[in-house]
Amino acid sequence: MEFAIVAMLLFTLLFGIIEFGLLIKDYLTLNQAAREGARSAALRADVPSVRDKVRASAAGFTPEQSGQITVVPSYRVYDPDTGIWSAWNPGLPSSTANAEIQVRVKATYAHQLIAGSFFGLGDTATVSGDMVMRRE
Repeated sequence: MEFAIVAMLLFTLLFGIIEFGLLIKDYLTLNQAAREGARSAALRADVPSVRDKVRASAAGFTPEQSGQITVVPSYRVYDPDTGIWSAWNPGLPSSTANAEIQVRVKATYAHQLIAGSFFGLGDTATVSGDMVMRRE
């Protein structure tokens, strides 16, 4: 009788620990993949190359999962006269732009929860990674 009472709590904790570990793994993987994409963008790669680099750098993701990663590159320019950065612009600047530029790559993935909606979170949890680098 006692086990029946404690088993629900035990299984809830067990699934929670496993789910949290898998979410952290995906979070760290996406941050590393976004870093690789931002490095590629900082070295003047074009948007399709940056997307391919992010998806290829998502270690531990199956090809099907890495194809579901949404990659959004953007950039902003520094104005030395005013000392202000511009707003983030979608895409990447031309490869000939030499001004002070920062590039940002954001990678997002819908992680399928193994426990389903058991924890009241729905069937998926959105995990994202974001990295900013100076253009070289």
